[in-house]
Order: sequence, then C-alpha cells, then structure tokens
Amino acid sequence: MIITGSTRVFTILSHPSTHVTAPLIFNHLFSSMGLDMVYIAHDVLPGSVPHALKSFAGWENLGGFNVTIPHKESVAGLLTDLCPVSRRIGVVNTVVRLPDGSLRGANTDGIGALLAIGPAGGASCLVMGAGGASRAIVHALLEAGASKVLILNRSPEGARRLCALMGSEAVRPYAGDPLEEMDIVVQATPVSDAIPFRLDLSRFRPATRILETIMRPTALAEKARELGLRLIQGQAMLYHQTRENFRILTGLDLPQDALDSAFASIGYHRP
Repeated sequence: MIITGSTRVFTILSHPSTHVTAPLIFNHLFSSMGLDMVYIAHDVLPGSVPHALKSFAGWENLGGFNVTIPHKESVAGLLTDLCPVSRRIGVVNTVVRLPDGSLRGANTDGIGALLAIGPAGGASCLVMGAGGASRAIVHALLEAGASKVLILNRSPEGARRLCALMGSEAVRPYAGDPLEEMDIVVQATPVSDAIPFRLDLSRFRPATRILETIMRPTALAEKARELGLRLIQGQAMLYHQTRENFRILTGLDLPQDALDSAFASIGYHRP
C-alpha cells in the first residue's frame, strides 16, 4: 500500500482503539480493489469528541469514519444531518464527510445484526444491554416483526429508558420470563470475561439463536459452544455491516469475493 498526499483517509473513533478490527478489514479491501484509500484508528477520550469532529470538518481528504464504544451516542448528539434510524434512536456508527465539510451520520448496527441473526418475525427476543448497539438492534428486531423484545440491563433505569424510546408495547424490561421461551438472544454488553448477569445458558433451547456482538473471544461464546447452542459470532454482524458501511463511506459497491477475502484474513469465514 502506497500512501500519498492525495490518498483518501478513513478512520474509526474509539476508546481504546487496540481492539478494533476495521482497519484490518478495510485496508485489505482497499488493497485488493486497487483503491487509493487507507483506514486508520483514532483513540479519542470521551471529552475530546467535539474537538475531533471539529477538526474532521476541515480534513479535506477524509472520506468518513466509523464510531464504536463509547462514542456512538455522543457523536450522534453533535450531528445535525442524521439518517432516519439514527435520528430515531440517537446513535450513529458510520459518518461520511461531504464535500462541503459537513458530516452525515448513519447507523448500520441494526441491519448488520438482523442479517446475522436471520428472520425475526414473531420471535421472542432477549437483548442484554441498553447502550447504543442495543438501541439499533432492538429497533431492527421490531421492524422485522419480533413479537416480544425483553431488555436485561445492569441499570433498570437504562432498560426503562430504552423501552420508552422504542414506544412499543412489544418492548419491556426483562422480569424473570422463562429463558426457554426465547427464540433470539443478543449479547450487547461490553462484558467478555464472564457471562453477563450470570445467565444460565443451559436453559435455552437448542434452536435459540444467540448473537454475541463482541468481536474477541468471550465467556458467553465459550459456554454456548460447550452446550451446543446456535452461536452467532460478533464477526457475523460486522460482516454484514461492512458491505453497507463501505457503500456509505466510499460510494462504491463491495464485491462479494472481496468481502469474503477480507474477513477470511481475520479468521472469519461466512457460514
């Protein structure tokens, strides 16, 4: 990869940035497609986000950026141009820089999760966590026709706020409902070294689909495999997001073989 003064730059806002895989994936795509583009990472402290966005407006060869924990909500609050989903849920994960320097926010977490999970019509769902990713995923599950979406969160108030934001009787805080009834489970907390909420995974039916949104190995994923449950890796959600993120950021369509090759390079192979 040769980087020049005219190379179009993309980045991701995160803190910390050591765990992000987007640079590996996007740089593989840019190289394989012969594009004069490069993807880097910005490790930005929460209090510095407004300063970062102000500098991005004047960064002429910046094409756009992705947003991850813990900045998805704060970035959305600083943008005036939002896609309908981001405007509804107050969360962004992809931002494109327009020629006039303005920034347009979008969210692909929901569509990425839904494509990874599969059909959700009539499904009973349990979503762990009430942060930015959870908002997008709950919204997507409702749009797909889920009959019930229960929110299990460390802070009961956070769960209630998410339910109120959705404005649907189908969404409510988890109140000890039988885990055996769940068709879909989404792990959207940042917890990786323990099973969130000490959830007894053995109570789920073998057909229950469990989406782990974290990209690195987790205790939940290890236990789910041990029990023979239908685990959907976090890379699956990212895989489906990447096609849409690529289109939003570059304005180009992403060939299937290039996408498969990029994810194979990080050890993920599409089922």
